[in-house]
Amino acid sequence: MNFLCRCCKKRIVRETEKPQLNKIAGVHQSAYHMEWAVFDDEEMSRPIEERKWSERNIQPKAGDRRILRVKAPFDEEPGGVFTTLYEPWQMFYNGWGSAESPEDIGKACAVLCRFDEVLWADDFTAFITVEVLNVLPVIRFPEVFPETVTDRRFFEDFGFGDAWTEYEDAHLLYRTWSAQGDCGDAQLIYTDDSGRRHEIMNGYFGTHYDEYTFGNDVNQE
Repeated sequence: MNFLCRCCKKRIVRETEKPQLNKIAGVHQSAYHMEWAVFDDEEMSRPIEERKWSERNIQPKAGDRRILRVKAPFDEEPGGVFTTLYEPWQMFYNGWGSAESPEDIGKACAVLCRFDEVLWADDFTAFITVEVLNVLPVIRFPEVFPETVTDRRFFEDFGFGDAWTEYEDAHLLYRTWSAQGDCGDAQLIYTDDSGRRHEIMNGYFGTHYDEYTFGNDVNQE
């Protein structure tokens, strides 16, 4: 299942190999950025594409069956296994600076899913059900992904020196950059107790892209 781009009407299909599952982390290191749909009981009698979305944030857990609204660049078939990011809806739509509490930041996680069935679809989007196979909180990435030393100066060079800090605490720094909203990057850096920075998540969005890469990159000291 894949979709047309709303701008150019081109069908967007995967042009690279499907990412490999990291068996230690229990998720893929490349993930979609799709919407987690939650509906209150009074909406359940309405067609799914007409329902009002709930404002509740329900973090996925292994064994759940959940609903996603997917669009390009999603390219999967029923029965397939993929990873997507979960964020509380305020953070998904308005950025991490819109989190209602530090607890909401802690809810962000990588979620391994099995594509179950299609509930509704058109050429541009679909509601699907998934089975949640595994959940890995973002804050645990430095524990799970092995360190990779890189020459890429991920802190200094991010956003061409024009990054916007959306959230910062003692350990986490979430920054974004965009070219007038047409394309852009997001970056999550974890600073350990010794002051060393780890890039644990990097996202890129563009006309035909919207995905995250997970890891644990560090620079040579």
